[in-house]
Amino acid sequence: MKGSWQPAALVLLSSTSLQVGLAVAANAFGGAGPMGAVWVRSVVGAALLWLYIRPNIRGFDRAQLQAIVVYAVALSCMTGFVYLAVARAPLGVVSAILMLGPLGIAAWGNRSPIDLALVAVAACGALILSLAQGSGGPFDALGLGLAVAAAVAFAAYIVAGKRVTQRVEGLKGLAMALVIVALVQTPFGLLFGEPGMWEPSTLGALALAGVLSTLIPFALEMTALRTLSMATFGLLLAFEPGVAAIAGFAIRGDTLSIQQILGIALVIAAAAGTLGPRGWTRNLGTYNRRIMSDPKVQALANVPLFNGLSAAELSSLAQVVSERQASVGDVLTTEGDAGDEFFIIADGSVAITQDGRELRRLGPGEYLGEIALVFGGTRTATAVVAEPSRLLVLGKADFADMLKRQPRIEDKILATVSERMRYR
Repeated sequence: MKGSWQPAALVLLSSTSLQVGLAVAANAFGGAGPMGAVWVRSVVGAALLWLYIRPNIRGFDRAQLQAIVVYAVALSCMTGFVYLAVARAPLGVVSAILMLGPLGIAAWGNRSPIDLALVAVAACGALILSLAQGSGGPFDALGLGLAVAAAVAFAAYIVAGKRVTQRVEGLKGLAMALVIVALVQTPFGLLFGEPGMWEPSTLGALALAGVLSTLIPFALEMTALRTLSMATFGLLLAFEPGVAAIAGFAIRGDTLSIQQILGIALVIAAAAGTLGPRGWTRNLGTYNRRIMSDPKVQALANVPLFNGLSAAELSSLAQVVSERQASVGDVLTTEGDAGDEFFIIADGSVAITQDGRELRRLGPGEYLGEIALVFGGTRTATAVVAEPSRLLVLGKADFADMLKRQPRIEDKILATVSERMRYR
């Protein structure tokens, strides 16, 4: 399925389900109020994911719990501010301003002229949105402030989520965090929720919103991310404000002015350029084209892990990467042994086995060895060369230095679905 349209379609369906869920919840504001709606939806989402993951509470140590609590507070603030903002503004406008969170994180991590220029484009889009008047009414100052607060919380959520993925295996941290979110929002939901919150029809709508905003996107993204690169995922994520605008129009009757549509378009363009594949920048100018003529740099450019790197960054990485020719039957890693090398397959294929059973084969552009190097411990599988292969190899020290110098690569390796659940 790799390289086909199905994974991309699953991500777009995930975004659609997420935004439709938010629009459905927004329609219940009349009965439940924003805080009542977000609380009920959080309870449903937490219960669903908890039942799906079934984490062991006693299995968390103090450092893990501290990271999860910070993560949960950021998520709680983000979801609360989003719902309060949506009560005062069109869904597409709120979603566009919310994108300033990941854009700001990307710009801070990359700090290249192109990234800063794209963030400036996004800021212009947000400024247009804050000043524009929609046919359904103005985006008032409080709504703008709430949306910006949600974007700041989104950025904090990304940073805190990264720490959780470094300390907690899989989605156990997210499942625990969602329970904490539900608990944190309980007093606000009970205090500021409207009496109609307990009506069966309202509870049903909010329960549906919880399913659409949590379980369905989680399942779709889990499937898509098995074959989809992070850069492509980011590109698809960039179109979420557009999906939100359509969902808001279809379900809530949101109307947008030309200025608001322009503002959303600018944010989408900036997000696509910042979060999506960046190969288009590598051949800009004579200097970049000369760098890209190096065969080793070309090989690195074909690795999805390095999609976000510029030509100069690829050249710097090529200086510490060694090339190795491998014959059929050569063993690259042995299950249970210590790991001190990171392998990238330039040509050929490598069979991955566990307990003597072949699990899969890795081809050009794929890599292995990162789990033992990042998380410590021993190799989790045995890797045997299946076809004559050309390998690009990084030693343990150079691999660690690469992660330190390139936040984008570290994010791709450490990221789990929990970092991409966004305001679910």
